[in-house]
This record gives sequence, C-alpha cells and structure tokens, in this order.
Amino acid sequence: MTPFHEIKTVPAVKAIGMRGDLSLWDVDTAFGRLYDKAMEGRLMFRQPAIGVRHGEVRIPDPFRSEYHVLFPLVETFEVEIPGAEVVDLPGAEVASFFHRGPYEWIRCTYEMVIDWLRENRYEAAGEAREVFFVAPEPHSGGSQDDMLTEIQVPIRSAA
Repeated sequence: MTPFHEIKTVPAVKAIGMRGDLSLWDVDTAFGRLYDKAMEGRLMFRQPAIGVRHGEVRIPDPFRSEYHVLFPLVETFEVEIPGAEVVDLPGAEVASFFHRGPYEWIRCTYEMVIDWLRENRYEAAGEAREVFFVAPEPHSGGSQDDMLTEIQVPIRSAA
C-alpha cells in the first residue's frame, strides 16, 4: 500500500525553530526544548508542528540528520529567544505522503516516497517537510502506533 495521498500547494509559513544534528530518537526531545523556549518568550504559535529534513530527499540516517524543528507562528514577535530563530518556509507544490506509526519507522515510508517519485516521474524540488498531526497521548492510553506524520516533498516533473 502506497503512503501517497495527493499533490497539493502548501502556503508559506513563518515559524520559530531550532536546527541541529538529530537522530530519529532526538526529534521529540528537540520539540520539547523548542516548546519550552516558545513558552518562556510567550510566543503564540499553532499546531501542527513541522520538521524540515535538510539535504536531498533520501532515506533518513537514523543516527544523524540535519533537522529543523518548527512551530508555525500566529503573529510576529520582538523578543529575542536564545537558541531559536525565525524561519520563513516558502509555499510549494508538494507530493503529500502519510506515515502512521512510530517515528523511528519513518525510514520505511521514505523508501516508498522515493520509489513513488521515481515511478511517477517526479523529482524533489526542495527539502522534505514533516508535519506532525497526531502524537501519542500516554495519559489516555495512546501509543506510538497512533502517530500520524505527513511527509511533504516539493516536486517538479523529471526531465
């Protein structure tokens, strides 16, 4: 079963973010740190959170990837947040894919994303974005199997 959902246009987004070399297991912790910084600065942001996997679209290295964790901002702010930056993500035409299950298994979905791009004669026109729609809710009995992550790959027709 393919994780492909649709081709769509996503709007530009202004977000507060932190960038670093992260393993698949570090992403959740990085979002927690960014959340703390946003709360200290009394920033207004909206869900869902976004991640940007820097570099070419490929199967992620589980132990190290250049990665941005981001919260879309509701409004601009004047406060300086040490260790965080404002990021402007451009709008783009993307192929949208869904990964359901533990984030550590997202590598399997990226493998199918790469196959879909090749089979449908598209190539990546930018870096992959990950939109985190559903996170596990441990207090209500949720588990990582409940996670839902959208992978958005900017596309163009392959020559």
